Amino acid sequence: MTGYHVIIPAAGKGTRMGRTYNKLFIEIEQQTIIEHTVRVFQQDPACEGIYLAVQPEDRERLMTLLARFDKVKKFVTGGRERQESIHKVIDDLDLAANEVVLVHDGARPFVTQSTIRTLADAINQHGAAVVGVKAKDTIKVVRDQFVTETLDRQYLWQVQTPQGATYEVLKGAYDKAQANDIVGTDDASLLEYAGHSVFMVEGNYDNIKVTTEEDLTNAQAIIEKRRETDHV
Repeated sequence: MTGYHVIIPAAGKGTRMGRTYNKLFIEIEQQTIIEHTVRVFQQDPACEGIYLAVQPEDRERLMTLLARFDKVKKFVTGGRERQESIHKVIDDLDLAANEVVLVHDGARPFVTQSTIRTLADAINQHGAAVVGVKAKDTIKVVRDQFVTETLDRQYLWQVQTPQGATYEVLKGAYDKAQANDIVGTDDASLLEYAGHSVFMVEGNYDNIKVTTEEDLTNAQAIIEKRRETDHV
């Protein structure tokens, strides 16, 4: 079992849900989304530390909500965008070059410990890895409302989090992106830009990112399903 550290960017907005506050404070089953997410890592024996990127206005509330989770080590003031926030946390860490570091969306509360551990083992073996699921739908490239290409679905994956690498590799990728003004769509894109091969770990379709009101309905359904199956 590979030990790991996890960075959780926790500066989400609630605008797409009609909220005026951080969406991670929305409650599902009497607990906030961020509590659900952090609990998964807190309960995993392989997790050695949890580090959150936060905005100043949310710091006090997050510290109060997460006070019972002793694996939460730091609340680091983030930047304007996700990439900048994660970079700030990476720079604040004091880890050995080969230690495994994951990055996980605060709004993905349904990742499983099994997936996390498989990812950490893959990073330990390959240097960098991400979690994803195979695309179910046919994907077409569209320009000016006209289809220009149909992509071969057997090669397409929907990427989730966690994503990660060894500390040295991840920090190097973020440093290089900053030096060259590169903005990636996710952590893996920065690793790819830095020249690293990224291994794909097959995850679970339940690992949704809670972004819309519909996602809240789906989240409740996932909780009820897991309650019936005692899923971990």
